Amino acid sequence: MASKQLFRLNFVGDVMLGRLIDQMFATHVHEPGEASTVEWFRRRNPDLNRYTEVSPWGNTLGLFHEADLNLINLETSVTTHPNAWPNKVFNYRMHPANVVALQAANVDYASLANNHTLDFKFEGLIETVHTLKQAGIAFAGAGETTEEALKPARLTLPKHHSDGSPAYTVEIVSASDHPRDWAAVPQFHLIDYSPKTRERLRAQLSKGQPHSANGAAAPLRVFSVHWGPNYLWRPDPEARDLAHFLIDECGVDIIHGHSSHHVQGVEQYKGKLIIYGCGDFVDDYAINQSYRNDLSAIWRVTVEGKDQEGLHLKSLEIFPTRISRFQAELLDSNDPDHDWVREKITKLSGEMGTVMSEAAGDRGQLVLQL
Repeated sequence: MASKQLFRLNFVGDVMLGRLIDQMFATHVHEPGEASTVEWFRRRNPDLNRYTEVSPWGNTLGLFHEADLNLINLETSVTTHPNAWPNKVFNYRMHPANVVALQAANVDYASLANNHTLDFKFEGLIETVHTLKQAGIAFAGAGETTEEALKPARLTLPKHHSDGSPAYTVEIVSASDHPRDWAAVPQFHLIDYSPKTRERLRAQLSKGQPHSANGAAAPLRVFSVHWGPNYLWRPDPEARDLAHFLIDECGVDIIHGHSSHHVQGVEQYKGKLIIYGCGDFVDDYAINQSYRNDLSAIWRVTVEGKDQEGLHLKSLEIFPTRISRFQAELLDSNDPDHDWVREKITKLSGEMGTVMSEAAGDRGQLVLQL
């Protein structure tokens, strides 16, 4: 009989630790204008005078520490390079010393395919890549070479296994459909929705056989993608069509979507999982009261390993969160904002034929059996 193991993978959307959040840390990039804003904020919130590597995660840290893998979209460059990409409205950077904040939350993977990775030009990207490598954090979607940008990051479950139990591979590819200006940078994985791009993705991902050549279980495949317009409740039809193609033709198991700034719906498609928009997890952004970009979630996927059969999706749990005072906050089930997130995701998912249920207990998270 095949032995079984359960693993929990946490997915979150945009983690933006630059700009004002970077200024909160003891070590930060020197930005006089932003520093004065932070001082104004601290005078009104003296309890945040000591902002440490655990502060951005607030009371969500326990869920990160419970997980077997944590996967994020890192929505900032990690650099002290002074020259910004020209003619961009927002250019984000965090000091490389503050990568300890990612380590504090046990972040295993950071997507670099987004519209802020190159905010401080190619030099800033190189420093970002070197910093993540030194911190032991896997990445994809951008890199020192085109090959590094396109190739999948490979993670192992369990992360530490010495008892002879089976080990499983999780492969993550990252891509972004914007900004188009960055098509000039071959070390950035930019996609569009053309037949040419589909053919390239099919060849790149190459739908796997049930088992690899050496008899090991085929990997669990994740496609982490920064896509679509901001502030749009329903995914663009092109994005939804691409998601189906990635599952049908490329062997993708989980699509980790982000960029919209707010939550979007979930689609269960042919036994696989599409999270169209995870929302902003932590940042310093102004709040859009219509779309509530301060509300999002931790999206926890449980997978089951069965020896040579590989990893199989079991369930998705959605834990609503809120950004408050430069921190993520896990919401109590009695909080009206908890209801807002739950109801919005339930409605948008239902429009795509996906039925969510509510877990019993104090957390009241949404659950989808896969």
